Amino acid sequence: LDLLEKYMKKNKEMMFVQTCGTYSNEILVLVGATDKNKLFRYLKKTKVRADFSKWVLEDFSDWKETIKSEKRGLFCWNKNVEGLVLFLRPLKNDWEYWETLMHEIQHIVQHLAKCKGMNDEPEAQAYLFEFLFRSIRRKLQGTDKI
Repeated sequence: LDLLEKYMKKNKEMMFVQTCGTYSNEILVLVGATDKNKLFRYLKKTKVRADFSKWVLEDFSDWKETIKSEKRGLFCWNKNVEGLVLFLRPLKNDWEYWETLMHEIQHIVQHLAKCKGMNDEPEAQAYLFEFLFRSIRRKLQGTDKI
């Protein structure tokens, strides 16, 4: 196996916070996450707001079951705690995985377009999509630091 494949086999489960470039929003990215205790430790270590952590930990099992039963990815938000979560299946280097990532990022962009008043700004949306896809993909592939 090449280095990328070795890295991806070793890092099928990841958690990181993704910024949104010029926008102040942040996205909690959970890849192959199955352990609620690990998630709790990560949220505590990164000093995530208490209300956001509570929501994530309360809904974690539901998200995990949804991914397991029917979906490849899931974008969730909570307007009450201003939180965004991208939940993905374990990392796999195939087109279906990257297409799922693009699909979920499109949902993120649509959501942020409404929140940030850029519904009529397709170029801004395209740049945000490009930024998020490149940033998340590079972290997943180990070519960018988490």
